[in-house]
Amino acid sequence: MACRTEELQLRKIQPSELYLSRERLESLEELDDEFEPLPIREIGDRLFFLDGHHRAFKLMKEGREKIKVYRDDDDLDWLDYLICLDWCEKEGIEEISDLEGRVITENQFQEKWIGKCEERHEKVEDDIFEHFVKITEVSEGSVKSEICENVLRSLPEYFGIEEAVKAFIEGVRDKYFLSANVGDIPVGFVFLKDHNEFTSEIYVMGLVEELHGEDIVRKLIENVEEYLSDRGKEYLTVKTLGPSRENDAPYDRTRGFYRTVGFTPLEEFKELWDEDNPCLFMVKRID
Repeated sequence: MACRTEELQLRKIQPSELYLSRERLESLEELDDEFEPLPIREIGDRLFFLDGHHRAFKLMKEGREKIKVYRDDDDLDWLDYLICLDWCEKEGIEEISDLEGRVITENQFQEKWIGKCEERHEKVEDDIFEHFVKITEVSEGSVKSEICENVLRSLPEYFGIEEAVKAFIEGVRDKYFLSANVGDIPVGFVFLKDHNEFTSEIYVMGLVEELHGEDIVRKLIENVEEYLSDRGKEYLTVKTLGPSRENDAPYDRTRGFYRTVGFTPLEEFKELWDEDNPCLFMVKRID
């Protein structure tokens, strides 16, 4: 199926590479209005190039303000791209013109960029939590709300009710909040609601869909349990969409995940939220 092409402001698309090769730029012929659209992706609040940085740079140098792009829906290694975005942001590279002073020879490009990517791949294979993904507590209310909003709005299959999303964005401000970051880029979060001296609840948890296979949510829950154990809590609960609403694959996966990390379903309440959204109540004893 053909991908839909659109025109976007060139300066609003972030690079995901640190350098350009002089030889590759010189080998590009003049790009006319029929040039092949460039692939982009949006994760959270980041819109970035997947490829075609040399062509994008050449178009910028030709004075183009808008370029043709398409949104790539392939299943790529999104953790790698987010690591590269974090590198770029740390170096102040936020739009394609920021690569102006980073045009180097092809040999240097192979050494400084391709070599860096190969090293990144080895570290990802080793342990993403040691090298790239960090779980941190956030205390500032406005930052909690911003992270919450960016992640939830990237998950319309799970959080499609606007009133609920707005309530979460405001309600998170005074709650215990952990953020999962790739470098300095927030990609997920969890926040808790205390019920009594024995029990706390995972009130809302979210992770950008592109990283659902990376064990980041599991690591968030481990950190929550350590925090609650230190406070003498005995139980952790969660409410999610119940199984009586059939043909809902995203929440089938959600319930399955909670079972794998030790939660037991206790009861389904068909009227706690509304009849179209039955609530499954699950609990886990904190070791």
